[in-house]
Order: sequence, then structure tokens, then C-alpha cells
Amino acid sequence: MDKTLRITTPSDFEFAMTRQFDAPRRFVFDAMTKPEYVVRWLGCEQLTMPVCQIDLRVGGAYRFVFRSSDGVEHTLTGTYREVVRPERLAFGETFAMPGFTSDEYLVTSTFVEEGGTTTLTTTIRHPTKEARDGHLNSGIDKGVEPAYDRLAEVVAEMG
Repeated sequence: MDKTLRITTPSDFEFAMTRQFDAPRRFVFDAMTKPEYVVRWLGCEQLTMPVCQIDLRVGGAYRFVFRSSDGVEHTLTGTYREVVRPERLAFGETFAMPGFTSDEYLVTSTFVEEGGTTTLTTTIRHPTKEARDGHLNSGIDKGVEPAYDRLAEVVAEMG
């Protein structure tokens, strides 16, 4: 099993993040969609997550608020476009922080299970190459890699 995060650029507008988890896909799907699990792994370790709202249905919204120790808030919001448990999840997403709000981008996650191992691939599609490159070069790997390590710990406990 490959526990490393792989980031690729399948098109000028997209980047994809892939990692394997030693758990059935239903556990990985639940850990990514149920607030009691999401608060344990999503975001940077030095941020708290005082708000984790999820209405998991097509047309349903979510809102995650992350707060730094100096009180600065970063918010992820969006609307679910596709919910196929435990195979696929797609949603529009906007990132906001003081002085910056992104254009909406599309996030699609697929969960493929083979022999008890789940391969999670999350593809983020931006409206422009510049937006994709900005997101990709923001240090996303430095945030996603430890978050996915925490996600692996959460799904390990679910068995």
C-alpha cells in the first residue's frame, strides 16, 4: 500500500491528489462527510475548527471555519452536486480569508476499494489555469499530507 500523497496535473485547470488508506471505502467516505470525524482531521494542525456544518445531499451546503491562535478565520463553503455513497462526492467550493475570496472551484473525490485498501483521488478543477496554479503553489501539499495522515488515523479507529 502506498501511503504517500501524489499530486498530478491532469489538465491546465485541474490538479489531483491521490493517497491510499488501509480501510474500506465506506469508512473513508464517512470520515470525509460526517462532522464528528471531519473536525478530527481536516485543516492544518495549528488551526481549530469551531464550525463544521454538513448537509450531505445534492443541493445541501457545508461550511467549515478554521481559526488561528490570533483569531484569524479561514472559511471553506460550498454546495454538494453529487453524493454517491461510498463511491463519489462532488461539490463546488469557495475559500475565504481576510482580504481574499477565491472563485468557486469544483472538487470531485472518488473512493476505489481493492482488497480492503481504499484509493482516494480528489480532483480540484479551477475556472482558470492561473487559479489552479495559485492553489497548487499555495503549499497545499504541506497541509494535505499531514491532514491525510490524521484521516488515516481516524479510519483506522473506525474498524
